[in-house]
Amino acid sequence: MSNIKISVIVPIYGVEKYLKECVDSILAQTLNDIEIILIDDGGKDSCPEIIDEYARQDNRIIAIHKPNGGYGQTCNVGLKTAKGEYIAIVEPDDFIDSKMYEDLYKIAKQYDSDIVKSCFYENLQTPQIAYCHKTMWNDYIPEDKSFTIKEYSHFLYYHPSIWSCIYKREFLNKHNIKFVEAPGAGWTDNPFQVQTMCLAERINYTTNAYYYWRRVNLYESDDLKDWTIPFKRSEEIHNWLETNNINDENILFSLMRREFAYIGIVLGMRKISKSSECYKSIKKMLSRYSEAKILNSKKLREDEKNFYKSLKHLRTFRFKILSKRTRREYISIRFNSREKSFRIKDKIISFTK
Repeated sequence: MSNIKISVIVPIYGVEKYLKECVDSILAQTLNDIEIILIDDGGKDSCPEIIDEYARQDNRIIAIHKPNGGYGQTCNVGLKTAKGEYIAIVEPDDFIDSKMYEDLYKIAKQYDSDIVKSCFYENLQTPQIAYCHKTMWNDYIPEDKSFTIKEYSHFLYYHPSIWSCIYKREFLNKHNIKFVEAPGAGWTDNPFQVQTMCLAERINYTTNAYYYWRRVNLYESDDLKDWTIPFKRSEEIHNWLETNNINDENILFSLMRREFAYIGIVLGMRKISKSSECYKSIKKMLSRYSEAKILNSKKLREDEKNFYKSLKHLRTFRFKILSKRTRREYISIRFNSREKSFRIKDKIISFTK
């Protein structure tokens, strides 16, 4: 297949429940000139058979099977295989709007973009609560011109959401950008996002949302199986920044705010093995930043400053986080235009007519 505009990489493992919805949404794209690289990362369920069946039905699909190597290693196989002008990544339990790649590709061609980033939908589906909300960045980011991350560093504070972007393949190859190869999911999207954003000369943005990011846990802490992962990725990111002489204050400040979120996720975990080691890692992360700059910063919200102050007493603060979480899980009140209810554990008393 020639003249491939976008190569869509789908790293697949253990998602037979959602995979067909994902692949069907890619096949429904109004942009036809795409290739779809479905990579089975040593799956034990029916995913390998599902992707083979899709490959037989559509010649735009490439099915790859390999031993389990984790999200990053699987994405790297996709990057090596891809032939498209631009690269996209779709996680196999998510799905996308049919116009996503047509619209993002038009922007990319208009501005000769290295990266085009869009907003996305947070699709939360849990026993406690379900909703699908459009996620947008609260800071001003232009839509009518290209920019660099030094000019608008906000992306480095918010969720990496590398799947709400397309990346010029020539740009990735020029800078030899690849994923960290770590076991499992491993948060390898974080270093990839930092490297692509920091090296891109032309980033473009649209407030249109196309990507539906599925979440099945109410708390991000429940998605994290190993508390060391955020600290490993953070160390890799800062080592890479230092190696590449990237020390822009806006970039580092945005990363610091994201690392506050890392710490909050870790402290919210139900169980932390070797908690004393965990607390040492938190203190090491915080030592990169000046306390005076944090507390005197006009860019930080007051709740972020209070969060930082609370980290001086980690054990006490963790206890407060877990206590608040327990109360939320045990009792909740919903009182709005759509629903009036009171929940104690699993019993719900509804007052909605």
